[in-house]
Amino acid sequence: MFGLAALPWSSLVHGAKHAVRWLSLHTGLPALVVAAVLVVVGYRILKKSARFAVEVALVAALLVAATSAGWIHF
Repeated sequence: MFGLAALPWSSLVHGAKHAVRWLSLHTGLPALVVAAVLVVVGYRILKKSARFAVEVALVAALLVAATSAGWIHF
């Protein structure tokens, strides 16, 4: 699959606007409140994902170092 990088920015912006408008219409909340909630939730998810990615990279680097030192074998 191509992932998020293959999509043009205009389609991402259009999709985000459509999602905010749809949520605003179906929840009765103003679009500004819906957008604010989505930004906060997205930021928290990104922060936790980044922390997890750093931890995985650190453990992978430690395993590579231990393997090259001959301490462990796979």
